[in-house]
Amino acid sequence: MQLGRQIQLNNWLVSTNILPPVGPEAWLDAFDAVSDSNPSFVPVLRSVNDAAHGPLIEAFHREGLTLLPVRKIFFRTYPEDWHRTRDDQRDVRLRSTGRFIERAGTTFGESDFDQAARLYRMLYIEKYSHLNPQYTGRFFEEFQNQCGFELTGLFDPERGGSMVGVLGQFDQHGTIVSPVVGYDTDLPQKLGLYRWLISLSDATARSRQRFANWSAGAEQFKRNRGAQPAIEYLVADLRRASRSQRLAGRILSRMLQLAARAAMRL
Repeated sequence: MQLGRQIQLNNWLVSTNILPPVGPEAWLDAFDAVSDSNPSFVPVLRSVNDAAHGPLIEAFHREGLTLLPVRKIFFRTYPEDWHRTRDDQRDVRLRSTGRFIERAGTTFGESDFDQAARLYRMLYIEKYSHLNPQYTGRFFEEFQNQCGFELTGLFDPERGGSMVGVLGQFDQHGTIVSPVVGYDTDLPQKLGLYRWLISLSDATARSRQRFANWSAGAEQFKRNRGAQPAIEYLVADLRRASRSQRLAGRILSRMLQLAARAAMRL
């Protein structure tokens, strides 16, 4: 049994999953079922964070699961977090100019889905990391039609009405995530495409009064817009692993916990 050979529970094929509102017993039953049917694989659960899932994390710890901090994420909670920062206000003013036209993904044709995938690739793959999920236009189309994924495109009247930005969101169980953000990185930064897309994401969470998981990265940008940090964990079930593997898991967990606490102080 190796951590690299894993089966991920609740995997929606995005960087940040939303956990359904079930208690720890249901998750433990799922871990047991996966272990029984796939004994050579490690069952894991991603996207567990201490802002939204504190009691669940405590229960996993009591049951002997291995908690591995993997990244610092940021979040806002509506309607409690109602105030707007100065940068929030600037972003709202940017959107109020009407410089770009926002169109829901339900109006997209095949070429629009392909362009959405290209814009995502320009930012998340070519600029950030080739380890990020890689999508096709067909995937986006089916994801929207079959899984409730919400796409919105930014179209530029000054460039023949072409799509220059895209936002993809999940709204499930009182939480909103935006795992797909993309824009034409060849265009001038002064256009504020990234700011526009994040402001659109924030406006959706505000209007629906959701817990907004802003994921990781762009830390100062998110802090300037009122987001608070939290630690996200990967939960691994090593209870059936060998003694040496369980020990290695505990050591790794402790090391990452120390690193996570240091990261939260930054």
